Amino acid sequence: MRLFERCIYKNEIADVIYHSIDSDQYAYKVGHNSTMALVKCQHTWLKGLDNGVKYVRVLSFDFSKAFDSVPHDILFGKVKKLPFNPYIINWLIDFLKDRKQRVTVDGITTEFLKINRGVPQGTVLGPILFSIMVNDIKPVNPINELCKFADDITIEAPGYDEDDTSAEEVENMKLWSDENRMVLNMNKTYEMIVRGRTSIPLPSCIPSIKRKTWLKILGITLEEIPKNWDIQFEEMLKKTSGRMYILRVCKYYGFTTKQLELLFQSLIMSLFTFGTELWGGASYTKYISQIDKFINRAYRNGFGRKKTVVVGLVVAFIASIISVAIPDDRSNDGYTGGRIFLAIVAKFFINMAFSGIYIWSAELFPTFVR
Repeated sequence: MRLFERCIYKNEIADVIYHSIDSDQYAYKVGHNSTMALVKCQHTWLKGLDNGVKYVRVLSFDFSKAFDSVPHDILFGKVKKLPFNPYIINWLIDFLKDRKQRVTVDGITTEFLKINRGVPQGTVLGPILFSIMVNDIKPVNPINELCKFADDITIEAPGYDEDDTSAEEVENMKLWSDENRMVLNMNKTYEMIVRGRTSIPLPSCIPSIKRKTWLKILGITLEEIPKNWDIQFEEMLKKTSGRMYILRVCKYYGFTTKQLELLFQSLIMSLFTFGTELWGGASYTKYISQIDKFINRAYRNGFGRKKTVVVGLVVAFIASIISVAIPDDRSNDGYTGGRIFLAIVAKFFINMAFSGIYIWSAELFPTFVR
């Protein structure tokens, strides 16, 4: 069935979805991912602060059992409005219509029950249908930014002189959820006030919305002062320290160096490299150096060591020698450019050798951009 779904999606649905789903949805779209959604959010906050707003109010909404609560009749109405082939529309309706489910517990099985809500998870079309369902969620005020990743929805409202339109956005979300019979979980709906300085006074709270000094969005913890990454790094290092125990046990039971390297990259480096586009420009002394120390300590203990260590040192040595050998003639742009380029190459390979090829984006790239 999944193969047939994939064929239908590729040939009949994908093109319509690409042109019909708004650009504020970053899930289940070719060329989009959670990192892009996070970068969009962070860019919106920083752009607003750079343009003189006093603060940016970030609202993070949560639907209770979002995928399981989609009313079929409302979803069918939205599907019919899209320019699908009529036969495909009928097939999509039939795909969800008259579905049944039952439960088996301790050998006891209930009777089949027809369901008229929810999109099936684990299918090809389920996520696409959910994207269609939430596609008509729009910001009330055009100056506010909306960012969606499946059922994770955030709204950023810039504030001028303790005034913003976030209250209207909350009421609009409540109205949408009522009209579409989706339950908005207010106990897990939060707000955060992003400020450039702590001296900026906080605006009044929105009734029924809990305020936090940090928000965890799509796996990354963002704080109200954008330059602060204390919670994110604390969580990363705590997780990686716990996972190092797994590697020590595997080493004790005789795993090969290649196997330990694979585990190190998948269990440890995957945590460090996720979200570097956001926190990679953080203070090296305060934050990034913690990762360098952790990785260097792991390498000294025999984890994650790669053949590229020697290669990186050799290339860095050659690049450094050539860079020094180029005449220091600042009137010659070619000489100056060559020295700078080779110095960057040398630093890259030194970084690759001692910190691993994947960590360069967390230290070298942000440093070079700055």
